[in-house]
Formats: sequence, structure tokens, C-alpha cells
Amino acid sequence: MLKIAKVKNLKSAAQFTLDNMQIYYEMYDVNWNIDDVYQATKALDNFDILMNNELIGVLRLSFDNKICQLRDIQIGTAYQGKGYGAQVIGFVKAMATEQQCYAIELKVFQRSPAHKLYSRVGFTTNKQDERFYYMTMPLA
Repeated sequence: MLKIAKVKNLKSAAQFTLDNMQIYYEMYDVNWNIDDVYQATKALDNFDILMNNELIGVLRLSFDNKICQLRDIQIGTAYQGKGYGAQVIGFVKAMATEQQCYAIELKVFQRSPAHKLYSRVGFTTNKQDERFYYMTMPLA
């Protein structure tokens, strides 16, 4: 059973992200280390994604002006393509609705397969630049 829980160890979550994103950092010549990821994420709402109490990913959110910013969904490689990302987005939608947000926004690397997941669950692309798609999901 999938469970979302507050992160217990921010450094460990930063390392998870660094390991999971390394391929994209190399593609786009982003020279980050664990301290860079930690500093960029420590003020966000950080969650562990657990399956049967095993860490399979990390989720990060922020809230501003009734908009939920989906800052990060990291699912470990061995668990990708199994529907966990869509389940996590369901959790994000419920949390954003509870916070009375009217939309969820995100940006995703253009080369990331997550773009297809986001489109499939209801996000639309508003704009793009040389690296990212900027996407929004309106909430009822």
C-alpha cells in the first residue's frame, strides 16, 4: 500500500533526488551536489513516498496564493511505470483541494517521461523554454 509521510531526514531526501535526477543534470549541464539540492528543497513541504514501509520516492510541494506548486515527484527507477506517480498526484490533488487551491502548477524537464504522466492525469502545457514544460491542472 502506498503511503505519503513527512520526510524524516531531509539530507537523505536530497540524496535520493540527486541520485534520481543525475541523468538530467548531466544532460543539461547542471552541476549540483547534495548540499545544493538540500538548500533548494529544505523550505518546501517534503514527503517520503513509501510502499509497504519501503522508501520508493520523494514528493515536494509549496503553496502560494491558492496555487499548489508541485515542485518534485521523484520515484526510484525500480518503481517507475507502475502507477505510483499517478497515485501520488491523487494525493497532491487532495491536499491542494484541502488547502483550497484552485490549481496545481509544475515544471518538468522536456526530456523527462514524467511529462506524459502529467498530461495523462490532466495537466496541460502552458509554455515551454529550452529545458522545461510549464504545466497546470485546474481544480474544481
